Amino acid sequence: MTEFTLPLRLAALSLLLLPCACEKAPPQSPPPGAASEAPLPAAPASPAEEESILIEAAQKPRQLSPEEQQQVIDGILQARAKQQAEGLGTGTVKVNGAWPYTGYSVLAPDPAAAIEARLVAVDVTVAGHTPFFDLDDIEIVDGATLVSYGSDPHAEPLRLDGTLLPAEEAIPDAPAASRWLLIYAFPKATKSFRLLYWGKTLTPEPVEFGKAGLSLPYPPGE
Repeated sequence: MTEFTLPLRLAALSLLLLPCACEKAPPQSPPPGAASEAPLPAAPASPAEEESILIEAAQKPRQLSPEEQQQVIDGILQARAKQQAEGLGTGTVKVNGAWPYTGYSVLAPDPAAAIEARLVAVDVTVAGHTPFFDLDDIEIVDGATLVSYGSDPHAEPLRLDGTLLPAEEAIPDAPAASRWLLIYAFPKATKSFRLLYWGKTLTPEPVEFGKAGLSLPYPPGE
């Protein structure tokens, strides 16, 4: 019996080891090209490259939201209004005369207005102002009660001597003196007026209307 002991032990040992050898798959070599297809880890960006990326992102145009667009518009309007309000600077507006107006104008009194109105002309000289001074913002008010009758006059440039400025002659740039005919719609029964610019009184004392003055010619065909 002893002569079969060693072979039997070897056979039993081979049976015990066989399942383990079957369960463990032999290592496989990677397919050709697999190593080249695997992504390589990205190298970290240098500080200079990071700064360049941030600058590029900040400079990239972006569509503003409606709220942001309105904020931009409001900011522009406020800045413009401030410039106009301060447009007179240390300059002056001198009234050379005023009268009921009967010539040509782009304005006309409203016949349905509660207060009967007429057109009036005010001859002014502006000097020492800034380029942001706006004639449209010269407001006419009742000389006694200070009730406002609006701004945005029909403005026509004059020569410094009070005659009409020909179309071929340039209007003097600020702060040089320029002369203007301002035409307003104003209550017919009101005898005097004052001029204001953004709340600043341009005429310390009420100014009365005279009897007659310059009138603009009507364009051909009108």
